Amino acid sequence: MLSKWVNGATALVLVLSLFLGACSEAAPTAPPSLPVTPQPAVATPAATTSPAVNAPTTAATKSAPAQPAAPKPGATPKPEKVVALVEYFGLEGFLPHNDTATAFKLLPGYEALWGLDPVTRALRPMLAETLPQWSEDGKTLFINLRQGVQFQGGYGEMTAEDVKFSIELGGRDTSTNTAKGMMAAAKVEILGPHKLAIHLPQPDWAWPLNVATLSPFLLPIVSKKYVETVGEKEAGNMPIGTGPFKLVKHEFGKSLEFEAVPNHWRVTPDYKTLVIKLIGEPATAIAMLRTGEADIAGIPSSFVPEARAAGLDIRLIRNIGAIGVALGGQYLSSRDTYDPNVPWVLARDPERALKVRKALNLAVNRQEIIDKVLNGIGEQWPAISSINNDASWDPSWKPYPYDPVEAKRLLAEAGYPNGIETTMILFPSTGHATKEIGEAVASYWEKIGISVKRLTMDQATHRTRQIGRRNAGFAFPAYRNTYSDDMISGTAFYGSKSTGMNQQFEHARIDDFITRATAELNVDKRMQIEYEFHKFVYDNYLTVPISIEHFPLAVTKRIGDWPSLSGDPYLNNFEYVKLK
Repeated sequence: MLSKWVNGATALVLVLSLFLGACSEAAPTAPPSLPVTPQPAVATPAATTSPAVNAPTTAATKSAPAQPAAPKPGATPKPEKVVALVEYFGLEGFLPHNDTATAFKLLPGYEALWGLDPVTRALRPMLAETLPQWSEDGKTLFINLRQGVQFQGGYGEMTAEDVKFSIELGGRDTSTNTAKGMMAAAKVEILGPHKLAIHLPQPDWAWPLNVATLSPFLLPIVSKKYVETVGEKEAGNMPIGTGPFKLVKHEFGKSLEFEAVPNHWRVTPDYKTLVIKLIGEPATAIAMLRTGEADIAGIPSSFVPEARAAGLDIRLIRNIGAIGVALGGQYLSSRDTYDPNVPWVLARDPERALKVRKALNLAVNRQEIIDKVLNGIGEQWPAISSINNDASWDPSWKPYPYDPVEAKRLLAEAGYPNGIETTMILFPSTGHATKEIGEAVASYWEKIGISVKRLTMDQATHRTRQIGRRNAGFAFPAYRNTYSDDMISGTAFYGSKSTGMNQQFEHARIDDFITRATAELNVDKRMQIEYEFHKFVYDNYLTVPISIEHFPLAVTKRIGDWPSLSGDPYLNNFEYVKLK
């Protein structure tokens, strides 16, 4: 059976590859029926200290060339400014224990241990000198750091002490980092000024991918000397790192201003000044782009026609993830916030709850949402849990159909002939059509008799509610970003220990799947565990999936080549923006 899926996935790759486009393109008039996503296969890591550890050769684990060579001495940026507009800054305490991947991706002053090729998402060295190197038992990760890399502000060379310090910050008890648990479990041993070992309690091939790459960006390497000199508050307000831009001005809730670092070891930006402004409304962003007040903005798919009418270029970051609506309150029963009486939970009658979840799915016309709300930019998808067509995914799993008559029948059969009452939380999220998806799903639910209140809030408030598991009985837009393997996203999005903003559901079986899969070094066995995970999510209608997402960027005519990172729902790679 498994080999059948592998063969099916392989054949699918050949078809899907025909649709793979550049990051810069117009919105498709006839979007492909399936996402263009790199496919996993069985292989060994590109670099090991001993030959025993297997890992999937996904786009994020394949070997790739090192980062571009350092610029020639005397390289300086043009005296020009680029202004980018975003909807969310994070918590604006930019240290590993205070903020999120959303925020760190906006900080080109920071760098990670490993980077990703913008197009293939292949893993390549950044601050680490080589690809991840593992011990034979898979419990120890060895890291050789690049020598001579300097922190901004005269705080000296980056060393193993700084990496150890950064990991320990992220793993603090009070940390809100999504990878807090993984960092807390790591015991860091310094082997030399530029060498260290990460000792893990069990094999975890996903640790470097989940913690220390640019996607997700959860471990910015900070200067121990700087943090200890100025204090954590000041270091979080005005962070410095080793990156190609240095933060020079931070207006809370308004803007971040950076200056290019001349003769940077990796890349010298094409322009001197980068300003990132917080703009909550897409219409305002488009107006600023039209007048030349800004150059770059991520916009919801629903605003693409308006952006084109304003004379702006539209570029797509493809396959950033899957989006839909989460049904809040599917928590472990041990939670203080657990409510067994939520209609889609009903602890004493799980079969009734299943009928409610199924009804909520059948009530939604996914293709109409894609066509009318997302302007055709997307494809129906059967689960928020995966966009990988690999050996863990059964091609027979199709998107749930649109059948409002059956949805009403199921609600009545579940004991709700007059529908149920719920609240849809609406919040903006850079790179995701959260508000639009939430509103559209709410409208379809109302057509089958469900009473839906709308509750609008900012993303930071929603994240706080999520961390505290305070959304029992609430529905809210949810997404699962593109990762190299589904158990990586499983840890962040579905694990009961997750502090992730989009924690969508909890279950003892989900925790078991995650625990077994992340410790399993045999790829075939891991794919079987992941298949069981996907089947459990799909069969139980745990979320209301809608579409694969592509992130539209609106840019002015002065923006030239820009290899933004595919599969990443944030503005990124600012240092590689070229001006015309």
